[in-house]
Amino acid sequence: MKTRIHFAPNYFYNPTHPITIALIGVGGTGSLMLARLARIDYALRQTGHPGVHVIAYDSDRVEANNVGRQLYTLSDVGEYKVFQAVNKVNMAFGLQWQGIPMDALSSGKDIRANIVITCVDNANFRLRLAKSFQYPHKGADYETMFYWLDMGNSRNTGQFVLGTLFDEERKMEREDFEMVDKLKNIIDFFPDLDAHDTPNLQGEGCAYSDKLNEQSLFINDVLVAHASDCLFRLLYHKQIQKHGAFVNLESGKVNSIGV
Repeated sequence: MKTRIHFAPNYFYNPTHPITIALIGVGGTGSLMLARLARIDYALRQTGHPGVHVIAYDSDRVEANNVGRQLYTLSDVGEYKVFQAVNKVNMAFGLQWQGIPMDALSSGKDIRANIVITCVDNANFRLRLAKSFQYPHKGADYETMFYWLDMGNSRNTGQFVLGTLFDEERKMEREDFEMVDKLKNIIDFFPDLDAHDTPNLQGEGCAYSDKLNEQSLFINDVLVAHASDCLFRLLYHKQIQKHGAFVNLESGKVNSIGV
């Protein structure tokens, strides 16, 4: 059986500007992902790559029960999450990334980026986003949409899925591998995603102990580690063999999704 490989779009091989990323949500998963994106940017720049540029969206403010569970400290409480998170990576890495203290719209300029990353627990938003992605924007290089990376989790489990938004005709006849252009997105795998948008799965407690019972302290860390590695392989190596994974902390298993 041939090895299945997905190759990055032609533009990613010689980008004329930093790869643009719209990061939607900087809570438990998004705040950790933002820090990983800063590391990815730094690593890429050391190789002569222009790196990435991130615009993050989130209307929430930091609450006391976010501290320790998300990438925030006690001094952040009461402030907008997106300001605090983006300012930290900007100061640490000398970046000029942007934080918008509003919820991103599921269509329009908010999502016009090379890669859209969703770290939200609102299934209805992700369904609306999937509809708008049926006609992805194509324009200036920095606004052309190529990928949608979605991450979601419950108490001890989580998943990430990287789906394609571009359509390039590329032919590569090789005997040692099979070229895969289209990658399914999260809605292709779970068309009834809104059925998971329930208090039983998402949690509704307010106390810190409630939050710990509703969600493992490190499920976001493990999920983000796998998702950011997939993204780095795509940007640096320009090819991937896996475009997602299901993570289960209770069983200790990770089931990858092949391209």
